[in-house]
Amino acid sequence: MDEQSQDASTWSAYIDEFARWALGEALWWESNPDENGVGGDEWEAVEHVTVADIADDRARERWMQMCREFVEMNKEHLALLPAESAGQLFWQSKRGRWGVPGRSFRVDKRLPKRARRALHRASSRWPVGYVFIRDEKVHFEL
Repeated sequence: MDEQSQDASTWSAYIDEFARWALGEALWWESNPDENGVGGDEWEAVEHVTVADIADDRARERWMQMCREFVEMNKEHLALLPAESAGQLFWQSKRGRWGVPGRSFRVDKRLPKRARRALHRASSRWPVGYVFIRDEKVHFEL
């Protein structure tokens, strides 16, 4: 395998893992609101969920497109982070002021300040939607 195809293969795997962890973070934070409208599941309830569990084919493709575009646009900075961390940070940064400030790109000290700002800003490019689990399938509005 030449270097270019190895790089493409590596980034393809990164995107898949990034998408899975971003979805897990979204479900952990957003899904199944209580009687006060506060969302969130215990991590154990969502850690097994994958992108394949998104109920609608179009929604699944939109999710992957969002993740793919973000990773492709930000490879330079994301190369400094494992996909798991990047996916989780992405969702909290995407949430902006409604997320958990301590769990966003803006505060991750593994990244230089310039990279933290750029990733945090880039995350807001996609609107935040409601994510939930029903009948063991993931549903969302983006």
